[in-house]
Amino acid sequence: MRVLQFAKRPVVTVAFVCATLVGCGGESAPDAPFNPAGTTADLEAMNTTFGSSTFNSFSTFSMLFDATLGGAPIISSSAAALDIRGKGGSGTAGMRAAAMRSAQRIAAIIPKPAAEGFSAAMMALPTSVAGKTFVYNSTSGAYEDAGLEPLDLNTVRFMLYAVDPVTFEPVVPLVETGHVDLIDLSAGSTQAARVLVVSGGTTYIDYTVSATSNASSGRVNVIGYVTDGATQANINLASTITFTAGLTLTYSLDLPQRDVSIDLTVNASDYSDPDVTLVMNLLMRGPNGTVAMSGTLTNATSTINVRISGDAFATITTDGTITTITRNDGTPLSDDELDALNGVFEMSASAFIAFDMMLAPVGGLLEQPA
Repeated sequence: MRVLQFAKRPVVTVAFVCATLVGCGGESAPDAPFNPAGTTADLEAMNTTFGSSTFNSFSTFSMLFDATLGGAPIISSSAAALDIRGKGGSGTAGMRAAAMRSAQRIAAIIPKPAAEGFSAAMMALPTSVAGKTFVYNSTSGAYEDAGLEPLDLNTVRFMLYAVDPVTFEPVVPLVETGHVDLIDLSAGSTQAARVLVVSGGTTYIDYTVSATSNASSGRVNVIGYVTDGATQANINLASTITFTAGLTLTYSLDLPQRDVSIDLTVNASDYSDPDVTLVMNLLMRGPNGTVAMSGTLTNATSTINVRISGDAFATITTDGTITTITRNDGTPLSDDELDALNGVFEMSASAFIAFDMMLAPVGGLLEQPA
C-alpha cells in the first residue's frame, strides 16, 4: 500500500487538460499492454501542450476580458476565485468547490426556465466594444480602448503580454506577445463565440463556445484545439445543466500525435448543494494501455476503483487531502505505477476548474440578463 499527498502541478496545465476532455474515442487497441512510465509520459505531453508562454499569457489576461465586455461580477470573481495556479485547495474539497463555481457560471450563461431560449440579439457584441482593440493598462490593471482601426463588427480583440512564469503576473514594463480575438458566431437559437489566440503568426488556441437551452435544461459546448507549436490537443467539452436537478460534465482530449485519448464524465445530482456527491467515470486509452477509473467523491471519504485493460487493479481512497492507493492483489505498487495513477487521478480533480478556464474569456459576452 502506498500513501501520498498529491503534489500541486503547474497551474493551468493540469486544469486545462481536464477541462478539455470529452468523447474523443481513441483509436488505440484497448488491450495494449500497460506501461505506467509510458502513461506518465503521455500525461506530461498533455501538460506540455498547455504549457506554452502564449497559453500562460492567455490564462492570466483572459479573466479580465469580461469586465470590458460588460459581464457581471460573478464572472470575474468566480474566475479569480478558482486560483487556477494551484495556490488554493486541492483534492476532493477543491474539486467540489470548483464544481459549485462552474454551476454559477453556467447558470449565468443559460437563461432561466421561463425564458424561451436564446436569440442572436442576446449575443450581439455591444456597440461599445464591437470592432475594437483593447490594450492592457498596467497601472489600472484593466483593459482600455486602443483607438485603432476598427475590426469586423462581430469581433473584439485583446492584446496579450508576457507574464512571469513563476508568479503569472504581467511583466512590467509590458511586453506585447500576441492577441486574442473573440468572434460572435451566434445565430438563431444558439449563442456562440469563437476564441482565437495568436502569437508570432501561430494560432496556439482555437475553440468555439456554444450554448443552447429549452424550458427544462441548458447545454454549453466547447470544441477546438490547443497547441504549444509542436503538439496539438483536440478538445471537446460539454456541460448539461437541468434546472430542477443536476449537472453533467463530459470531457474529451485527444493527442493524435501520440494516439492518446481521455474521456471523463462527472455528475452532480444537485449543484446547489455544497455537500453533493460527485460521480466520476474516466477512461484513458493509448499505446501504453487502458486505464479506467470510476467511483464517488464526497466530503468525508471517496473511493475510486481502477481497472487496467479491463481488469480490476487498484482502489484509491481519499479524505480530500491524503490519498491512499492500494493494489487489489495486496502487492506493493511500483513507483512508476504510483506516478501513473496519481497523474490520471489528478486530471479528474481539475475538471471543473478547466471548464471555467474555457468560459472565462467569453463570460461577459455570453452572460444572460438577470
